[in-house]
Amino acid sequence: MKKFMLLLSFMAVMMSCEKAADDMSANADDLPATANTKDGENPNAPVSSKDPGAVSKPTEYYFAGYQVSKTAGSEKLGMDIVKKAPDNTAYLNISGFSYVNMYGATYTHNEADGSLKNTEVITTEMAGPADAMKAEDELYKNLAKATKIVYETNQVKLLIGNPATEVMIFKKR
Repeated sequence: MKKFMLLLSFMAVMMSCEKAADDMSANADDLPATANTKDGENPNAPVSSKDPGAVSKPTEYYFAGYQVSKTAGSEKLGMDIVKKAPDNTAYLNISGFSYVNMYGATYTHNEADGSLKNTEVITTEMAGPADAMKAEDELYKNLAKATKIVYETNQVKLLIGNPATEVMIFKKR
């Protein structure tokens, strides 16, 4: 069901992008930011909330990078966190934009110690440049291996492995 909902969301974004691209008579300044992307930029990057044609709001956090890996982060890589507690079990949903695709990850979450257990990572499946796909694969593998979340004043850290062998750093926008 979650994959179906993610697919519907993705299709809505794609249809709004196609509509903007079909309107060739519009002034370039009037088009949504995603319609003016340069080659190599992520077409799925969050749209600025200042853009009157925006179809989505910017994510709460962006991926600043890893503590160990040399793979670079980017403000275009977004993440939102939603806490849910159905059936007295704490769940944490993380979703956003990666190098090429959109993603979502669900974890059971112990709020007392911040520990996480991944239940699933889902993604859209668009192709992109080889280096972006390699970085995205690393991102998804690390999301699947996240074992702890640490909230700090202006950032969130996901610890990968137990004991932690990597740290993913997401900074607040």
